[in-house]
Amino acid sequence: MDETTAVKRLVDNSLRSTSSHIPLDTIQETILCRLPIKSLLRFRCICKPWDSLISKDLKFAKKHLRVSPKRQHLVTTTTPSGAEDLTMSVMSCPFDSLNLHSNLHSKSTQLDYSPILSSKYHDGLVASSDGILCFTVNGRAVLYNPCIRKLQELPYIDLPHKKGSTYYAFGFGYDPFIDNYKVVADMYIYETQVIETHSYTLGTASWKRIKDFPSKFSMNGFSKSEHGIFIRGAVNWLTSNSYGYSRDIVSLDLGKESYQEISLPDLPDLPFGDEYKQTLTLDVMRDCLCLFDIYQGKRPDRHAFTDVWLMKEYGDKESWIKLIRLPSFASYADFMNIVYISEDNHMLLVFRNNSKFKGGVYDSKNDTITIKSSRTQDKLGMVKSKVYLESLISPS
Repeated sequence: MDETTAVKRLVDNSLRSTSSHIPLDTIQETILCRLPIKSLLRFRCICKPWDSLISKDLKFAKKHLRVSPKRQHLVTTTTPSGAEDLTMSVMSCPFDSLNLHSNLHSKSTQLDYSPILSSKYHDGLVASSDGILCFTVNGRAVLYNPCIRKLQELPYIDLPHKKGSTYYAFGFGYDPFIDNYKVVADMYIYETQVIETHSYTLGTASWKRIKDFPSKFSMNGFSKSEHGIFIRGAVNWLTSNSYGYSRDIVSLDLGKESYQEISLPDLPDLPFGDEYKQTLTLDVMRDCLCLFDIYQGKRPDRHAFTDVWLMKEYGDKESWIKLIRLPSFASYADFMNIVYISEDNHMLLVFRNNSKFKGGVYDSKNDTITIKSSRTQDKLGMVKSKVYLESLISPS
């Protein structure tokens, strides 16, 4: 007897309302909310109340997210090299945090929905929150939940025409104050030298302008991660001052819609200029704000490496710890993305090597790396991966 037949029989028995069977409400409250989404989507056909519960009931979706076993997936976006075709490919596969090597062999499924397809170099994956993925596609934000295959294209930001205006960065996350999700967009206005910030709340019809990005900071310069990183109800960007010297993190609290500065850790004092090039990148690892401090040697005797820092207590500079120093994989990769760091400091990596997509697991204890090539795409331009959570939360 398959799973669907078994559950349907349970429902049929419950509908007879005999005292020896489990009440239908109990099935919904204690059983359905713990099942995998793949099973729930099949169970929609059992009866109309279940179809409505699984497809439309936000309260049930949130309870399922809260109490069901956490099932994760890995989404990877790639774009081909060359100026003629920049169509973005979006792949997804199950993710196993307990056995990182198994992820190198997982079969990926292409998410080929046309609104996600892009033709611009800077388009791509912004963030994920509770199963909803946020992309930038042709200058606008697109929200998509691949588990339930629902998509929402946000409207363009309605602004008076300003010569030279351009979107600069997006952020996406959950606002606990209103129990809803928000997208924020920062737009650099060349004429006024101001970074305007706009906010969009799911379920509304338009963007609203909120407090501008702090004027003493610039988001370009040191950081190669132009989109904001969400954690603890706030979106975070790496910044520098107008002279490019002082570096900090600027955090936007989604609930209060206000900014604060967060100090970086005390980074090594290395000889830059002709010897080293430094790049800083923000992310979230182990549920902590994470800083990747990347050093590229400009001379043969200057070896490249990446220092990985974790902020154990969000907002507290004294809680920064240097977790690990990752060696250079120059012989393997010319573009690398650190996707996940386990509790025993194994690291899941995706990277580009000779214009081909590859995945790897680095064992820091033994200083070894396992690499597997992928057949998903040749002539690769960019690659980016994020772990996301399976959920029933709708982006619309």
